[in-house]
Amino acid sequence: MTSEEWHDILTLLTIIILADRRVYKEEVDTFVSTVKSLNDTISPEIFMTEGMAFDWFKSNRDRVSNLLVGKDVEKNIKGIISRTRKVPGKASIIKSMQNIANADSDFHKSEQNIISRTAYGWGVA
Repeated sequence: MTSEEWHDILTLLTIIILADRRVYKEEVDTFVSTVKSLNDTISPEIFMTEGMAFDWFKSNRDRVSNLLVGKDVEKNIKGIISRTRKVPGKASIIKSMQNIANADSDFHKSEQNIISRTAYGWGVA
């Protein structure tokens, strides 16, 4: 996996946290542990600790939030899905998205929509 693809996967996981316009500690904690687990299994050539995952979230939160406003929201999400069609571990990434969405015990419609669109775009049933 390229560093650009990994960046897009992290962006996609962050979109799940931000999709319902609320950020809960449980979601961020799940993001951090999920990123470390995914890194170990689908992208071991890219070194990332849990601390690095948390720092990535903090550093990129505003950028990702900006992807979710305005007239280009659909285009932004579609672009990320398209650029990551060939990454390994798509089913694991989808499961990770679901885990993050469920971390706050509220599986919001916006989260479900993005997960469904990603699974469809990747051909993961």
